[in-house]
Amino acid sequence: MLKRNLVLVAALLSVAAASLTAQGRQERFVNPVISSVAPVAPTGSPTGQLLTITGSNFAPGLTLIVTTPNAKKVTYSGDAILRQKETSFDVRVVLASEGAYTMTVSNANGDTSEPFTLKVRAAMAKPRIDSVIPEQPTKSREPQVLKVSGERFEPGLSITLTDPTGEVVVVKGAAVGALTATSFEVSVVIELAGEYGLLVTNPNGEASNNFALAVMKKF
Repeated sequence: MLKRNLVLVAALLSVAAASLTAQGRQERFVNPVISSVAPVAPTGSPTGQLLTITGSNFAPGLTLIVTTPNAKKVTYSGDAILRQKETSFDVRVVLASEGAYTMTVSNANGDTSEPFTLKVRAAMAKPRIDSVIPEQPTKSREPQVLKVSGERFEPGLSITLTDPTGEVVVVKGAAVGALTATSFEVSVVIELAGEYGLLVTNPNGEASNNFALAVMKKF
């Protein structure tokens, strides 16, 4: 009887050990998964952009492998991986051109995710201010019409006017007229003498250079 019980206990221990071993293998070989990347449709840029990678099974010491549209592989690891948790991490990635980028996560033990495709949009051309007429308007409490010339002005644009004290006014809508892709007129009040900053923002969010406008005192 005792012998039979010992045999039964040994069998149970063997089954338990086998179960733990199987679980250990399963835990060791659970691949990471990328479920999403934010922003979902970034624009191309030669400077690094902060991406948030979301998924599961991200382990300490992971590496992100990014394959560019021209098949170049770039790896990010170590200090490049920010705020890492098991389900997400941040990383600053250079997305220099439009097209499809593929991303895979490789954990330190070699487990690797399936590729995730991120589509990058072409960088939008920014508007540009080349000149403003009159070149040196005089200060006045009455609205003055400025003619702004440049490139890539779009309907619905807004003008940000910064006075010499740093106060900012945004002008848009009916105050903007005679709009073409290369010029428009805007009615503004410029009460102070000194240097104003003039900046154009298109509806897509692309902003121009900050144009310096010298405002004179009345003679």
